[in-house]
Amino acid sequence: MTLSVETLPFVPPFDWKGLLSFFGPRAIPGVEAIEGDVLRRSFRSGSSSGCLEVKAIDGESRLELKVWGEGSSEIRALAARVFDLDALPNEIKAKLGRDLTVGPLLQRWPGIRLPGAWDGFEMGVRAILGQQVSVKAAHTLAGRIVARFGHPYSSPFPSVTKLFPLAEELAQVPIEDLAAVGITRKRAETLHHFAEWSRLKREDRGPLLDLPGIGPWTESYLRMRGSSDRNAFPAGDLGIQKALGIQGLGPVKATREAERISTQWAPLRAYAVFLLWRSLSQEEES
Repeated sequence: MTLSVETLPFVPPFDWKGLLSFFGPRAIPGVEAIEGDVLRRSFRSGSSSGCLEVKAIDGESRLELKVWGEGSSEIRALAARVFDLDALPNEIKAKLGRDLTVGPLLQRWPGIRLPGAWDGFEMGVRAILGQQVSVKAAHTLAGRIVARFGHPYSSPFPSVTKLFPLAEELAQVPIEDLAAVGITRKRAETLHHFAEWSRLKREDRGPLLDLPGIGPWTESYLRMRGSSDRNAFPAGDLGIQKALGIQGLGPVKATREAERISTQWAPLRAYAVFLLWRSLSQEEES
């Protein structure tokens, strides 16, 4: 198996530990693992597959990327997006730093980055499984999807043993078998429709929001992570509303209020999202 080693530069500060703390609870068992300060996972590149390892280089403004398999140049570009390496902290600070809500959070975590996704289909499945359930529950369900429908993969790491199923493969799985991982039939139907949609060429796809079971939260989340849209903002997210102190308004008015507040953070609203979410996770840990 071919091994290539590259370095990926970034502009400091860079919150590597913060990124890992976000990826860790969401890592799909067998596909991805956070071990210490290192991220390891399997991937597909065209018709081939491989695995990778990413870690920060102590004392330097670079990450080290090791790739086993083909497509290292494509994976290098993908890794740069997943870790948001072209972000400019000074621009983020100029937009968010003086805000009374997210400014103190940015001061606490000045190297905030927008965590991307290694694979759009994988991210979509994970988002659908995560609708209205906890991160832990979605993590368990994603692991069951991989255990039942993924492919065995031999990597240098005992924690990386699977490849995530392809869209065309999951589209052929009976809805009853999808539901058997522990989800409702309605959600299994959403997974099926999303797999069918994802297998199409981009020019043949209709709007994602036209799919049954896909609402504004899922669409915004996928733009934010799958497409690294720095202005995406899932205003209907209950965690965001909690962090903003929006209470007692009902779902529709609360979503409108969160959207109204967020306009002052454009075009970098997604960074505010992750700052707000992180503030909630710190409250739970304290």
